[in-house]
Amino acid sequence: MNPLIMGAAFALLPECPYFNEFFPDPVDVPDSEGEYLSIKWENSVVPWDSIYLQMEESRVFAVYVPPDSFFTELILHRGASEACPVRGGLFCLPLTGSALPNTRASVWNLSAGICRDTAYLPVPKAGMVIRRAEDGEWRLESENNTNSNSVVTLDSLISFYGEIPVYISEVAPCPEEGIPEWFEITNRTVLAFSLNGISDCKAKTPLKTSDSIKGKGSVLITKDSADLRAFLRTEEIPIYQISIATLKNTADTLRLCTGGLKLDSVMWGKAVNRPIKCPSTEVISPGFVPRASGNQTKVLQISERVLQRSKKSAMLRIRINSQAKFELRLIDRGGVGILKKTINSQANISWIEIPEWRRCQNGPCFIHLQGEGVDETAVFIVRP
Repeated sequence: MNPLIMGAAFALLPECPYFNEFFPDPVDVPDSEGEYLSIKWENSVVPWDSIYLQMEESRVFAVYVPPDSFFTELILHRGASEACPVRGGLFCLPLTGSALPNTRASVWNLSAGICRDTAYLPVPKAGMVIRRAEDGEWRLESENNTNSNSVVTLDSLISFYGEIPVYISEVAPCPEEGIPEWFEITNRTVLAFSLNGISDCKAKTPLKTSDSIKGKGSVLITKDSADLRAFLRTEEIPIYQISIATLKNTADTLRLCTGGLKLDSVMWGKAVNRPIKCPSTEVISPGFVPRASGNQTKVLQISERVLQRSKKSAMLRIRINSQAKFELRLIDRGGVGILKKTINSQANISWIEIPEWRRCQNGPCFIHLQGEGVDETAVFIVRP
């Protein structure tokens, strides 16, 4: 059989990856950011774990994709990870190496196991994507839903290595007299995120709206939008009303949910060393990521970024590159502490096993290390 025909046949197998889309020349970001290429496959369970890519005579590079995962699309994106054009069921990774040509035609080759595919791309045009048509030809099309107006979908939340797109950025559990309690949520990405279904995880009736929170934007959530609007005396700040539970001044936990899925949590009080002064507001660091360590070299290392419950041999291991006494915590995505232990570490000791990772919920889970000038967090993803 002709090798090209054989390669095309292999690309049609449901477990085979194939080129889907290229965006070489975005116009609304710097030249060093924004471009991406998309690879798709039909079956989420695949017999390969690496995709090998090559542009013409350039060096072949490999991309690792977790086997037996729910991913059916891979996007290699140049720029900040939160700017990745998110769509459901994808895996987003940084695109390194030379830039995609935007003034000439190019040829790309792909292989994974027995699978092969080739993309013959025309000369790009600014702001236009190159997509494979039904007849197999590559054509220029308008960007459509791949720009910053796209709305992030729920099944894409953990595509950013545990970085939840929307988090609680400020909370007012004890505001001035006459002002209703409120909290602010912020979208860390450049993509719009649907506000429909947003709640404090306790409200019987979550927010019902067709609105979205804009990329890099913030909105206020309160149980009395009219009173809060009257206090702020401006129409420019987006305010939404839901029946949020009353917050305790001295110690409490505020959670953020969408459609029953926990996105973020914020705790305050003596137990977590975050007292609240009344009246005042509390500005929150994104999610459960504490302030960055002043050390240039990370003290905390983890052995795996993705762990699957179905694999009995899967094990999370950590290494602490410092001779000191530390407090280690394992925290799930809802803010619940799973493990707390003190570790007397010696530099460059062997890896320490953390079997308690199986108690994490599916999705992102966090390991927090604190002590003697070190305050670091590492994140990993738990799969079914």
